Amino acid sequence: MKVITALTRKGGSGKTTLIRALAAAALSQNKRSVLVDADPQKALYRWAERTGYENPKVAVKSIDKPAELEPLIEEAEASGKIDYIFIDTMGAAGSWADLLVGQSDHLVCPMMPSATDLQIATDTFNYYCDLRAHVDEPELLPSFRVVLARMPSKPSKSMFDVAREALKRFPVIDELFMQRVQHEAVDLEGGLLPELADRLQNDPNPLKRTHAKHFHDAVQEACTILSQVEAKK
Repeated sequence: MKVITALTRKGGSGKTTLIRALAAAALSQNKRSVLVDADPQKALYRWAERTGYENPKVAVKSIDKPAELEPLIEEAEASGKIDYIFIDTMGAAGSWADLLVGQSDHLVCPMMPSATDLQIATDTFNYYCDLRAHVDEPELLPSFRVVLARMPSKPSKSMFDVAREALKRFPVIDELFMQRVQHEAVDLEGGLLPELADRLQNDPNPLKRTHAKHFHDAVQEACTILSQVEAKK
């Protein structure tokens, strides 16, 4: 079982969307996962409640304190039925972040292609590096990767410049997390990407069936991101 946490010191950076996409990747591979909302805003948990989301292979849970995470992980591990735990977090730093990091196998930091987000991602990476410098066994800490998020299909020159600078500053995975209307559909309709793809694929309207491909493309992108997040320790 792997614990993957979306971590950045900025709210509104796409953590919740990324967590749902990673869960979609796991679901497409027939894996079971638990989505944990550790953000006081509860966007992930409220999404599941609002849309009535249910799937026997995907559980969505909420915690109010970081200390609640360890027993949740232990329970999932003991069940022997869970492949992934994906954690959505608040956009801030503090002792709570240390506790979440300590329970994780991998950290992924979504970064939108702007100068402001580059600085926030740098702050997040510096926090991680500082943590490594102050623990006795840094090799036991989770890996850290940045994913360029909400990338438009035609990035501007300034976006390219930000991306190039990001590559110089910290480990960035190769796959881009593109800005897609499919993620908006997930948020609005409920259901993860593979489930919405299946709905469209089986829709009696042939025009709607053609849209399934775009959801499958989004799933493939998410699968690549997941594999690259897990690739190195």
